[in-house]
Amino acid sequence: MAVSACSLLLGCQETTGEKTGASDKPIEVSQAIRTTAAYEQPNIVILLADDLGWADLGFRGSDIETPNIDKLARDGLILNRFYAMPICTPTRSALMTARDPMKLGSIYAGFQPWQNGGVSPDEHFMPETFKAAGYQTAMVGKWHLGHTIEPLVPNSRGFDHFFGHLITQIDYFDYTVANGYDLQENGASVRRDGQYMTDVHGAEAVRYLEKLRDPDKPFFLYVPFLAPHSPMQAPAELEDKYKTRQNRPFPKRTYAAMVDSLDQAVGEILDSLEAQGLAENTLVFFFSDNGGLQAFGADNSPYRGGKLQTFEGGVRVNALMRWPGHIEPGTATDDVVSVLDVFPTFANAAGVSMGNSKELDGQDRWQALMDTGEDPRTGDLYFASNSPIMDKYHVSVLEERWKLVQIIDHKSASTDVQNFLFDINADPAEKKNLAETNPEDVARMADKIRKWRALHPINGVKVALAPHPGWRAPKDYAKSVIPASELQEDYLDSYTSGMRGKILQKRHGDKGRLSYE
Repeated sequence: MAVSACSLLLGCQETTGEKTGASDKPIEVSQAIRTTAAYEQPNIVILLADDLGWADLGFRGSDIETPNIDKLARDGLILNRFYAMPICTPTRSALMTARDPMKLGSIYAGFQPWQNGGVSPDEHFMPETFKAAGYQTAMVGKWHLGHTIEPLVPNSRGFDHFFGHLITQIDYFDYTVANGYDLQENGASVRRDGQYMTDVHGAEAVRYLEKLRDPDKPFFLYVPFLAPHSPMQAPAELEDKYKTRQNRPFPKRTYAAMVDSLDQAVGEILDSLEAQGLAENTLVFFFSDNGGLQAFGADNSPYRGGKLQTFEGGVRVNALMRWPGHIEPGTATDDVVSVLDVFPTFANAAGVSMGNSKELDGQDRWQALMDTGEDPRTGDLYFASNSPIMDKYHVSVLEERWKLVQIIDHKSASTDVQNFLFDINADPAEKKNLAETNPEDVARMADKIRKWRALHPINGVKVALAPHPGWRAPKDYAKSVIPASELQEDYLDSYTSGMRGKILQKRHGDKGRLSYE
């Protein structure tokens, strides 16, 4: 069945004027993936944008120039209902583990330079599975899953090679955050003075592909860009381009320039794959970690809300897959897929066994994507974020038809709850709140949310906007990582006198567990 590109946006309005990119031709929602009886293990490349708005790509109708990402959309599969978490760290923890960030204690996290937390070393990460299967593994870009002790950093989580930064919100030109320097390669600081961060990420990914990898082994390459996340900085020539051509005010012109730069870096990586004859056997996946932040210039239309919110604009994100000969070009799917599903799905696509010993929350969707629409995803999806200033939470549960969004405000003497119920299939833009006319559905789904929130460990991490009194940033974040050799073997039992497994696993109703499992 052929449908117009605009109708695939699930609620956009037809526009006039010239457009470029994948929306120039109809996109078929059809069987998207073709298989062969046997194939060589594919290389895996995951390209992650940070805070990219739904409507901020050329094939979605944006006037921001993104020809390389648009070509990726034309050459592969567009996932129109791909869901991530509404902020950075929980999306990354879900991607790496295929486990619910609520259980991990990272659902509200956004590890700041002064925060010591991370995803537990007990968790098995995706590159560990691929490494065990004979892949060489590399990461270039933003980590944001723990930075203070060696067991939390990329080289300890399955990556043979790491170039990038452990923390978020790095200055794009001098690579500092909180006045500390954070650009490193395999645990040692490196200099790229004056080069724009997104350019560095692209160049380093190309350097890995062309100079560092073993050509006789398959590779797993993860490139989580910082762009277009704040700080709002862009090369002067790109900023001038959007200031003069489209008369955008700050920060919208800077945001547009950052997206343009991101696209150029993506193009360099895709061109490198092509030049080396690797494109045909490389599964490329591009997506955003959450919706865009409108205050900084992002556009999530036609969807409601954005980053930090669990409306569709915060959690339904752009996602594209390409694997020539296996994924039919110019196709799209409206099947629900979650960031939790990426790890098991790609493990199946590559024919490798996952090394996880814990129960997964993600589902293998590879066969379902091969037979689009034949096997819809089962189970509910949950999303949450909290305000680091006020005790206020944005949470939601997505069922097959209904979606309930709750804004929960814990005040000093009371708790206020706002309910928003949407028929998400009929109203993906979430314009009509049906909560008042469907109180039984609201009550039923609110109970699901309550039980889900109870899975959060008491010692789970929440964003701390400011450091505790007396904290000072290290001059060099690479040097401040405490080596594993200087850490206690047991990170908890020595303090709890061996009672961790007997007491700290007890659940305390709505207030959660006393500790991470």
